[in-house]
Amino acid sequence: MSAALIVFFKAPEVGKVKTRLLPALSPDDATRLCACFIEDTFEKASSLPVQVLGFVAGTLDEESELARFLARKNVRLERQVGNDLGERLSNAFRACFERGFARVCVVGTDSPDLPLAIVERAFETLADERPTLVIAGASDGGYVLLGMNRYFPEAFQNVPYSSSQTYEATLAQLRATCANVVELETWHDIDEPQDLERLLNSPFPNVAPKSIDFLKRLSMSGRIGASESTKRVQNQ
Repeated sequence: MSAALIVFFKAPEVGKVKTRLLPALSPDDATRLCACFIEDTFEKASSLPVQVLGFVAGTLDEESELARFLARKNVRLERQVGNDLGERLSNAFRACFERGFARVCVVGTDSPDLPLAIVERAFETLADERPTLVIAGASDGGYVLLGMNRYFPEAFQNVPYSSSQTYEATLAQLRATCANVVELETWHDIDEPQDLERLLNSPFPNVAPKSIDFLKRLSMSGRIGASESTKRVQNQ
């Protein structure tokens, strides 16, 4: 395959993932939801005609249900390498281009209901013979997808990650290159308690079935502290 989709994710370890969802969720439930996000993302990715590569931060329990799921999907797992997020992303892209991939995109797992159409459109855009970069922003000021058909390390330099300025700073870096830059549809991450209702009412539930089902079960059992989300689901 000439195209690769990098999935960047953290191993779901209690107390180390989705901490901004506390105390609306317990640490254990937040970790289980994180695992659902990861499974939904890889399930969606596996439907694309591209090579899917998982780049993981942290230690993935080899006996976990998630590890068995990834093994069944024949996902190639690699360690994230670098001192910060920008360096880790840059290293992952460089590795893919060095292996001969001509089109490379990255997504995270914080947007489990990211429409497949956005990812497909990114790869279609990168089929252009011209040097091309694609980016899809997140509503919180970050981005949910970045892609390129040449290696542009500039895309990861001078960018304040995990901030409301991530997208604009990255876009400025992209526009400073010689490449054609294409902005795709903005989507959202599920990071804060108020985002849980957005996921529960996603217009694309079929691309995040495990995540939404788990959230509904939490709501029905009264284990979500976001009362408005709980009320709406219980009244359905």
